[in-house]
Order: sequence, then C-alpha cells, then structure tokens
Amino acid sequence: MDRYAIFVDAGYFFAAGAQAAFGNHTPRKQVALKSPAAMLVDLCEKASPVTNNLPLLRTYWYDAMPGPRLSLEQSALAMLTGVKLRLGALNNAGEQKGVDSLIVTDLIDLARNRAIADAVVVTGDEDLRIAVQVAQSFGVRVHILAAGDPSKNVSPSLQMEADSVTALDAAWFFNHLELTSTVPKVVTTPAHTSTAGTITADEIDTVANAVINEIFESIMPEQLAQLVLHFSTQQTVPPEYDRPLVAKVSAALAGKRFTGDETRHIRGLFVLAVRANSDGGKAK
Repeated sequence: MDRYAIFVDAGYFFAAGAQAAFGNHTPRKQVALKSPAAMLVDLCEKASPVTNNLPLLRTYWYDAMPGPRLSLEQSALAMLTGVKLRLGALNNAGEQKGVDSLIVTDLIDLARNRAIADAVVVTGDEDLRIAVQVAQSFGVRVHILAAGDPSKNVSPSLQMEADSVTALDAAWFFNHLELTSTVPKVVTTPAHTSTAGTITADEIDTVANAVINEIFESIMPEQLAQLVLHFSTQQTVPPEYDRPLVAKVSAALAGKRFTGDETRHIRGLFVLAVRANSDGGKAK
C-alpha cells in the first residue's frame, strides 16, 4: 500500500526536543506542547517529504500515563483526527515501560500486512533496530526523524539500519514546546472559618473558586480549549490540573485534609468552570 505512518516515541520526543530547544535537560513534567494540533500538522509536513509525499495512514503516539488518568495533552492528542494514542506505563523512577514493545509490534504488523510502504519513526533508541530490520524485510522503507542533532541522540546502529535519517531542528521544537512550572503558588485568599473552628462547605466553595480563577489566569486560550474538549467526553480532571487544584485549596484552608466527597466537589467546580468558559474567557 503506497502510504506511510508516523511513529513517535513521546519520551524521546520531549527529552531530546527540550534539549534541542532550551539547551539543557528538562524533566518531562516541566515540558508541554503549545498546541498539539499545530504540532501534528508541522510534524506531518516534515515527515512527508522523506516518503516522497505519500498519503498518510495515521500518526501513532507512544507515551506513558502519568497516573491513573490521561494527561490533558494525551487526551488532546487522542482526540485529533488521524492519531492513535498508545500507552505504556511509568515505573517508580518515572521511566517509560512497555513503549518500545508497542512501537515494535505496530511497525512489524503494519509492514507484514502491507498497510504501509514507508515508516517515519521519531526515536533514537537502539532497541528498535531489529524492528526496523524486520519491517524492511517486508519491503517497508524506514526513516528516522531525529529530535535535534542525530549524532547526539540517535543510536549509530539504528542510523545505519534506517533508509534515511533527518532531523527536527532546535527552531522546530522551540516553536512547539514550552516550559511549565510544576510548583503551585499558594493562594493568599484566607479562609474565614466559623467560630467553632470548622470549615464550612461555603468556605470551601469560596476558596476553590478563587483557586480556579487563579489557574485560569495562568493558562493560555489553547489550553482552555483543550480542557473544554477533554470535558466534552470525560469527567476526570487531568492530573496536571487536579494535583495543583486540590493542593492550593488545601493550603489556603490551613492544610485541611478533604474527604472524598469534598475532593470530588472541588473537582466538579473546576469542570463546571471550564464548561462555563468554553468561549475562552476567564472564570467568573
């Protein structure tokens, strides 16, 4: 079949891409896509020429869940047309596990079934060398699309096996990646507790809404649009918003530990606020 597929190892994409864009090693949780949709369009524009502009079958995005729920970024990517999200797991050290085997399986299966003529793989991992060899044995041309300088982050043996090696340069990643803060600021809004020293539901609502407004003030319209899309199909708050949300409300209430119902209520306020601001405005 004269078409191609893109295979992206997200762990490699963010680690090597951040190194290229910002000049230093940056933890994954501090790097985000400015716009998943815009990134995907530009990625296809870079990948297509190495395949002599064959039609695209789809893009496979391989990542690991940051916890029990998808991140907002993963949710946004999964909802894009022509994208298949494949998920491995994170170990206690924050390392991806099972991702390489997913790439190997998909690459070989598509090659064996004659579903593609070319594969563009965004990775530098030597462990994929055998998969490249097997895919080539079925007549598939395999191209490595490196993140930054291939001499620094693509295995030499993988380069030798590939049919071509090209790169996404530092400027490309600078246009599509941004650094994010992972340390939540403590809200200064004081809690007005009752005379009995307990915290009422109304007080939780007041502080939670103040926190939500603060979060909305710090996010870009593109991120808000991603949240709106996320909550159109799901009720769970993405972990990169859930953890700071609950932590900030707790800190503003003198470190109060919430019950399960209280935590769910705070998350529900966040969901309602996102939906109420689907026009891109700020929380009221």
